[in-house]
Amino acid sequence: MTRIPMISAAIAATLGLAACEPTAPDLPGANIPTGPYVLVGIGSDTVPQRNVGMTIEADGSISGRAPCNTYSASQNAEPPAFALGPLTRTEMGCSGLAGRLEARYFQALSAANGITYEGGVLTIKGPTYLTYEPGYRKE
Repeated sequence: MTRIPMISAAIAATLGLAACEPTAPDLPGANIPTGPYVLVGIGSDTVPQRNVGMTIEADGSISGRAPCNTYSASQNAEPPAFALGPLTRTEMGCSGLAGRLEARYFQALSAANGITYEGGVLTIKGPTYLTYEPGYRKE
């Protein structure tokens, strides 16, 4: 293979990977892209259903949908710190696996104290880490 096609292939691969990153503006003072995220891990457990979503707004506030209820909260700290204002949510009934996941998620989110974005992964830190990837939750 000549040098020109190899360089072209490398450039195409790099541009393809760059297309996977969120392009929304970052939160002021941080490297946290705004926009939609989907929960892929809670603590050491994976969330294969991809049924918990969160959107980070330009002002740092969050909103989203857990397995059963929607939620929102203001963000009262400058990243990398993370401190939510009161978490408001709807009160739909939620039982079984979905109910347990939702309760665990809201507990972890309410106790969170840090936020980072590295390598395409958003992590909300606290006693229980929440791991997200850019994208939308599955319905």
